[in-house]
Amino acid sequence: MNHPDSVLKFSLGLNDLSFDLDNQHIRLEQGLGFVDSKIIGHGVIDELAIEKMIYFIEEIIESKPLRNLNISGVAVTSDAAMTQLSELFFNAKKHISRTELEHGFNDFIERLSYYTSQAAPDQLYIFTYFVFIREMMHHLRVEQIQIL
Repeated sequence: MNHPDSVLKFSLGLNDLSFDLDNQHIRLEQGLGFVDSKIIGHGVIDELAIEKMIYFIEEIIESKPLRNLNISGVAVTSDAAMTQLSELFFNAKKHISRTELEHGFNDFIERLSYYTSQAAPDQLYIFTYFVFIREMMHHLRVEQIQIL
C-alpha cells in the first residue's frame, strides 16, 4: 500500500546504493565507485565524462526496482557527500529544491574545471554523486532533498 506522503530515504555510497520507501528496501551492489571506474579515466572529469555518466546513471535509475518506486516528491539522506555538495553549491542548506539543484548543476557544468580543481582526486566521486542526485530528481520525480 502506497502512502501519499511516501518519503524516499537514500544513501549513495562508493560500493553500493540503497533506497528505502515505505516497506520497500532496494540495495544495488554497484555504487558510485563502479560508475567512476566506468567513466572517469585518469581522474579527469570533463563534459564528455559527465555525458557518459548521465547516460550510465539513467540506466541504473531506470532499472526495474527503482523505476517502480512511488515517491511523493521528498527524498532524505544523511550522506556526507550531500552535505559537501550543499556546502559547495547551496550555501550549506538542509533543504534543496529541484529548481535550486538544477541551477547548481548548471553552474557546475559551466565552471567544470574550476569545481573539479577544488576537489582532491579521492573526492571526485562527489561530482558523480551530484550527477546521480540530479538524475534521481528527474527520473524518480523527486522535488526536494532534505539532509538529515
